Amino acid sequence: MPDVSNAQRLRSWMFGCTAIDEAKRFGVDYLGDEPTEYALITVPSTLKWKENILGERKLKPEQEQNFIFASQEYYGADVAQNLQNLAFYQAVMNWIMAQNEAQSFPEWEGGIVTGVTPTLTGGPIAYGAGVARYQIQIRVDYKVTDC
Repeated sequence: MPDVSNAQRLRSWMFGCTAIDEAKRFGVDYLGDEPTEYALITVPSTLKWKENILGERKLKPEQEQNFIFASQEYYGADVAQNLQNLAFYQAVMNWIMAQNEAQSFPEWEGGIVTGVTPTLTGGPIAYGAGVARYQIQIRVDYKVTDC
């Protein structure tokens, strides 16, 4: 599968979460203005390096990559709607943590996933006329297979 990115692998893995509606648009690095749609956004992540006694730099075997899972949701004075949005993110986080506990991870180009962890809880971060953007941050820990 060399033409499939790790973002696509993570996105496909997340479709296993029953809280995510497969009929809704689920983009990568793009979230539209209309509710309800999802996006997996790649976040620049620091590579970890080591130096051997000869001064050669090589990747450390343990690496991580960060992503944001976001959605555009209906939002406003309706408390029930806003609570439903927060419950959705709690359900996604619970699913991710259950997959982590079961060691059920996505395939990964160049490595083997050792953990998928929500690192920021869900909540609204941008508001508009009747809609808000909600998001959580996810860290994928992996072991590089060729270093």
